[in-house]
Amino acid sequence: MSYNKQQQNSGGGNQNYDPINTEWIKSENGIPKEAVKWAEKFGRYLAKDDQLKKLSTSQLRKFFGQLKRLQSVGLSKENISELSMLLAHLAYANGRDKDRKKEGGNKTKIKDFVKEISDAIEVIDEKIKIIKKQFKNLVNIVEAIVAFHKAEGGE
Repeated sequence: MSYNKQQQNSGGGNQNYDPINTEWIKSENGIPKEAVKWAEKFGRYLAKDDQLKKLSTSQLRKFFGQLKRLQSVGLSKENISELSMLLAHLAYANGRDKDRKKEGGNKTKIKDFVKEISDAIEVIDEKIKIIKKQFKNLVNIVEAIVAFHKAEGGE
């Protein structure tokens, strides 16, 4: 069972957003306007307190920094496993956020971020010619989420 399926089965957060359309990751022509609109809605959702606390800018930027580092060295046959390790980093961040007072619950919206980004990573094709375009689409979507989160007042 993939990490994401385990997360879906363990009780979710307050989902006031549509799930990511993974076809945006697979697009050969970059991300469409709909992906940016989704990132805006999702970034704003992550920046607001409701039943769960908002996601901090440092939590988002830590993951985004890992993406940008991987992008800067470039994906190759030698480091393709780094993409899978991003899922492990997301799982760790989610685990650190557990609220011991709530049975299986989180303190912040990290679980929602983990679910959406895990879905996106899992559809990336590992053929080297395809992976570079799809990875760039992932980076662009996460960059838009970070920007809209900050615009909404994410701290």
